[in-house]
Amino acid sequence: MSWEDRLRDAAYTSPSGIRLAFAFENVTNARTKKTNNFEFPDADGTFVQESGATGRSFPLRCIFWGADYDQEAEAFDAALFETGVGKLEHPIYGTVDVVPTGTITRRDDLKTAANQAFIDVTFMSTIGLIYPSSQLDPASEVISAVADFNAALAEEFGDNIDLDSAVEKATFKSKFDAALDEVEGGLTFIAETSAEVGAEFNAINDSINRGIDVLISQPLTLAFQTMQLIQAPARAFSLISAKLDAYLNLANSLIYNSDGDIATSSGANDFYTADLYASTYITGAILSTVNTQFETRVGAIDAAVLILEQFEAVSAWKDANLTELELIDTGAAYQQLQDAVAVTAGFLVEISFSLKQERRIKLDRARTIVDLSAELYSSVDDKLDFLINSNDLSGSEILELPKGKEIVYYV
Repeated sequence: MSWEDRLRDAAYTSPSGIRLAFAFENVTNARTKKTNNFEFPDADGTFVQESGATGRSFPLRCIFWGADYDQEAEAFDAALFETGVGKLEHPIYGTVDVVPTGTITRRDDLKTAANQAFIDVTFMSTIGLIYPSSQLDPASEVISAVADFNAALAEEFGDNIDLDSAVEKATFKSKFDAALDEVEGGLTFIAETSAEVGAEFNAINDSINRGIDVLISQPLTLAFQTMQLIQAPARAFSLISAKLDAYLNLANSLIYNSDGDIATSSGANDFYTADLYASTYITGAILSTVNTQFETRVGAIDAAVLILEQFEAVSAWKDANLTELELIDTGAAYQQLQDAVAVTAGFLVEISFSLKQERRIKLDRARTIVDLSAELYSSVDDKLDFLINSNDLSGSEILELPKGKEIVYYV
């Protein structure tokens, strides 16, 4: 049997069970080996940590021709945008569970080859959800996970802060006041997009500042109030991107120094204070996601990736400082934060399947944003701002979109 005999027919079966065959050209596949490289100052060479591999991706040019090519291509295009896991019958690699990903393009050569269409799509093999999902309300589960974290971190903070001397109290108060100023400077503009949230944020902030002299002798209560202050702006009406940027920038200002290296705490009190703020900033980002009505699949997935990356960054900073200061961590608050991050990632991945997929067009002539919104979304009033924001349009482009401009829209 030759290699030609071993080739299979190519087809895609949609999540709803519709099998659609197609012709193909050259085929490729790709997968990434997950590794982390570590360099040590006292040893030559590099230690490579292996962490498995990603799933395979299968970019394909799917070809349809004949008298009914247009209907076959249209049915195939619609199947690619169904929500859920489909099956790809690959001509070389067999049957694989896949999800179509990225930008999907269709080309009809009406002038040079009027009875054929090409659809370019990348299928990504999938193993399904690996983050926790719940049959209950996922958003409520995220909020519950954050509440468990708050209790664990407040207790850890109260148990480890040492304020036995007047010098320690004065130093602690000074640094805590400086951290509160960072919160006020970084989150006030987010909180005040909602009158109710802004009033709550300012009330908690005033309460902490007025009672700081008493609260430093009650670190458990101080920790709870501080977490409430940090998490309050997550319920504001700001864009999710603005909220995530605000929280993650505040966290990064604590865990990295001016050279971009991991910051080192000066002592145990300094470390536990920084950890209280940095870890709670992650929960602020988490709560922002459950107080947001995501419109696009890419928006939900990007939020999940940002939170996972920030958790990894804070964890690396925490591990480095625990080692440097020779502190022992029970891991209770860390475990609760890890659970909250995992539940949130699962929540965002799960809802992403029901959200709009991204498409792109290149304008063949100059257009106004109003008539383009009407064409793409059959609406202007409720989609105009979304079209502007999702394409990051400049002032001149809002007046007139130039010919050749690439526009992203969602269906």
